Amino acid sequence: MKMPILKRGRRTTILQSVLGGIAASIGLELFLHPHELIAGGVTGISALVSFHTEKEFGVLLLLFNLPLLLLFSFLGHKPVLLKVLPGMLAFSGSAILLAPLPAVSGEPVIAALAGGLCLGIGAGFAVKSGGLLDSLGLERPYEARPPVWLFFRQPISTEQLLLLCHGTVLILAGIAMGWERTLYSALACAAAYETSGLILWGIRRTVWVAASDPDVIRNELRQRLCIEAVSQEREDGKNSMNQYLVYHVHVLDIPRFKAIIKQEDPGAEVIFIDRTTTRPKNS
Repeated sequence: MKMPILKRGRRTTILQSVLGGIAASIGLELFLHPHELIAGGVTGISALVSFHTEKEFGVLLLLFNLPLLLLFSFLGHKPVLLKVLPGMLAFSGSAILLAPLPAVSGEPVIAALAGGLCLGIGAGFAVKSGGLLDSLGLERPYEARPPVWLFFRQPISTEQLLLLCHGTVLILAGIAMGWERTLYSALACAAAYETSGLILWGIRRTVWVAASDPDVIRNELRQRLCIEAVSQEREDGKNSMNQYLVYHVHVLDIPRFKAIIKQEDPGAEVIFIDRTTTRPKNS
């Protein structure tokens, strides 16, 4: 019984990653690229090269991302490539198919906001499925990079390094295409960042889980939903069911969250916390 459930879960995450890639390509090809606006990272570099060489953006996107993906894979994390490829291929392929279509909006501001919104939705869904759409996003979830790098003998975190890369892409865009387009591109990047953050972290509920074997529940949720318990509470009593794992769960993940727990421990309690209280209440 467990294997079919796992296979359905894998199919769901692959579908989610593919839909994320399609949504991101809609934002780029129907809103941003017709106005020569770009995103950050390898996606932005691919767009810059495409604008100046008239090569297919989707092909360049795949060519520029693959070497980095292979590098991370060779560093000892081969599953990364399998998780990322479905969304990346959908992103690249749908961008090729959508490229001939006309722009949806003739206003750069609207195009920047709508394109950033679609890009953020796509990136958020891809990351939630365990994948990503830009190889510069490979960081802590895959542990393929050290958390701190040395830059001119000064330590710099991965997040700071990524911001530096994205900022460099926008500066190059300003030099190559003019600063007005770059400002619109920065607006699109901000919209994408905020939207993906909302998809990933913005709407969450606090959940307490009381299980006979908390370690099994913790490991399954880590592997299948990529979430960690924020703490472990213990109430008075000798029974292990008095130990609560505390999670902050995105509302879209609640059905899968409950299904995984009930599959592993049918007797476990899943308790949602009211915002006005500090102790658990059954829902």
